[in-house]
Amino acid sequence: MNKDVPKVEGLAQTAGEAKYIEDLPNVPNELYGALVLATRPRCKILSIDPEPAMNIEGVHGFYSAKDIPGRNDFMPTELDNAEVEEIFCSGEVLYYGQPIGVILADTFELAHRAAKLVQVCYGEPDGKPVLATLKRVLDAGAQDRIHDQPYDQEGEEYGKVEGQYRKIEGRFELPGQFHFSMESQMCICVPTEDGMDVYSSTQWVDICQIAVAQALNIPENSLNFYVKRLGGAFGSKISRASQFACACAIAAHFSQRPVRLIPSLETNMEAVGKRASCISNYQIEVDGDGRICKLLNNYLEDYGCSLNEPIEWVTAQFYKNCYDASRWKLVGKAAVTNSASNTWCRGPGTNEGITMAENIMEHIAHALGKDPLEVRLANMSESHKIRELLPDFVRDVQYEQRKQEIESFNEANRWKKRGIAIVPMEYPQVFFGQMHALVSIYHIDGTVSITTAGIDMGQGVNTKVTQVAAHILGIPMSKISIKTMSSLTSPNASVSGGSMTSEAASFAVKNACEILLNRIKPVRDEFPEESWEQLTQRCHKRTIDLCAMYQYKAGDIQNYQVYGLSCAEVEVDVLTGNVLVRRVDILEDTGESINPAIDVGQIEGAFVMGIGLYFTENLIYSDDNGQLLTNRTWNYHLPGAKDIPVDFRVKLLHNTFNETFVLRSKTTGEPALNMTVSLLFALRHALNSARKDAGLSDDWYTIVTPSTPEQICLAAGSKIEHLKLQ
Repeated sequence: MNKDVPKVEGLAQTAGEAKYIEDLPNVPNELYGALVLATRPRCKILSIDPEPAMNIEGVHGFYSAKDIPGRNDFMPTELDNAEVEEIFCSGEVLYYGQPIGVILADTFELAHRAAKLVQVCYGEPDGKPVLATLKRVLDAGAQDRIHDQPYDQEGEEYGKVEGQYRKIEGRFELPGQFHFSMESQMCICVPTEDGMDVYSSTQWVDICQIAVAQALNIPENSLNFYVKRLGGAFGSKISRASQFACACAIAAHFSQRPVRLIPSLETNMEAVGKRASCISNYQIEVDGDGRICKLLNNYLEDYGCSLNEPIEWVTAQFYKNCYDASRWKLVGKAAVTNSASNTWCRGPGTNEGITMAENIMEHIAHALGKDPLEVRLANMSESHKIRELLPDFVRDVQYEQRKQEIESFNEANRWKKRGIAIVPMEYPQVFFGQMHALVSIYHIDGTVSITTAGIDMGQGVNTKVTQVAAHILGIPMSKISIKTMSSLTSPNASVSGGSMTSEAASFAVKNACEILLNRIKPVRDEFPEESWEQLTQRCHKRTIDLCAMYQYKAGDIQNYQVYGLSCAEVEVDVLTGNVLVRRVDILEDTGESINPAIDVGQIEGAFVMGIGLYFTENLIYSDDNGQLLTNRTWNYHLPGAKDIPVDFRVKLLHNTFNETFVLRSKTTGEPALNMTVSLLFALRHALNSARKDAGLSDDWYTIVTPSTPEQICLAAGSKIEHLKLQ
């Protein structure tokens, strides 16, 4: 415990030997599936003619909404979803790329070629505009697309403080983001004598099992789900995997042949929802110290084509960050757009809440001519944990010294500018749902097999579970093997997400192991000198049950706060708009880390995902039909080797636990992403110098996100005459 233990599957993954769903061997008579996508939003589908595709040798079938024997819905209302989301569109098309059917063929290539040949006849448009983004909804004044949400927050002192205060208004925009896991959505369905085996790339087996059973009108117990591991997810496979599982199962059900549904990247990006974009408009009244006396923040989030998966309730819990919000009011609304229904994405709602608050602190500091840290402290309670951490962090990162050096650098350089910023974070971690763990001990050699409802998607849950079991049982990790998660051993399991999977699974394993130890204890007390193997053999001879199950449930683990600080320094090339992230320092509260190496990796990964969000990943939709134009790596750019920090320093804050935590540890999967906004503020400070040199005023301006080189060049204010040699 508390050691930098390599991931148990790390060697197999780096060697390319770890098996994912697509790596499962082909079985006899297997067919490949490909989704057929709609291309005319706001038009009704009048007819679908698959004959041009079916006439090709090797194409075996096409299935659409009319073929579904049960519910045409992959978001079961029994799971508190607000509205139906169709597996295959049966009427009016909601967005470009909405699935309308699945076609089967002998090969992957043939299936995807055939999908393009299916002819769809559409009716006339309904006369309303195609509005695929938040900005287009606002520009069109489409109030019918905007919906109130019941998650507004109002501090007890809001509007009660009277006086003459400085008034500040502003706007802040956060972009959407495609999850871009290395493994896309996919599913394999194999008909069996008792139903169907389903191998789904999902974070949430329960929703898939319910949706498939309802779509096929079959009992849930006829479906056997298996999930070994995911090749990344970031939230994209919580609910959206259900649509692919349903489509694949429908095809396998009617063909009575195994079906492998693996969408192309373009299909995945067009058909599946993304991180919700957000626009915030705020009005503030502050005193001379920058203390907020009144704050009204109206924000709007892009839900896509449905109101399922509301994230405002998360935003409402995080919007105050580490500040006194007693004089704040938060009003959130949801916008329905002609794009795929947006979904959970690493730090959903949390990022919007925290970054909106931090942007407000930056704006106040700019308006008053103060250091942003002064304003942050002015709005923080005297007893807050961040106040305790900040002085040492400022000293350790040499903030004051580097700030002066940056000012000198900017004065001496016209075309290269630097900036630095510090952002604090308070992250309330909440635990919910239920997860099973099953631990089995084999009596001859004493080896242990474990299966849990926690699905490993790169976050290291299998490794942490192995460490916990080895620690509790007092045996080497080499004696433990983690087995495939299945719907048999982990029925009705909650989603693997929300930064709680590793802790919930570890908690269940810990308790299952303790049950086993209690059973073994009488034998161990009788034979204290015997080895583990000898004890398990004796237990077996006495018919002691060496298999135990435990279910974690909401309330078993106490909610807690994760605290963090980040300091980012960037250098901007004013001529090209390129950004060099010179240095990033992160201090994050991890309690007593079970595996510091995994936790550091999670922190680094979350921060780098934020680099893509703010700098490189640009979702561009067609004005005409809402088609996603950046639907492949040629034009949708992930952070690369030269985008990550040159100097990346992560420090774990220890000794912030209590005994109710899982072995005194804290989560690390998502919190660090919320601190990536420090890069955006560092960029602003660099651009302020460039704009000053360009002769622009010192007025506050909205930074367009993602801040691509094009947007940075525009924000820098350079003109052609500035480029003439004197």
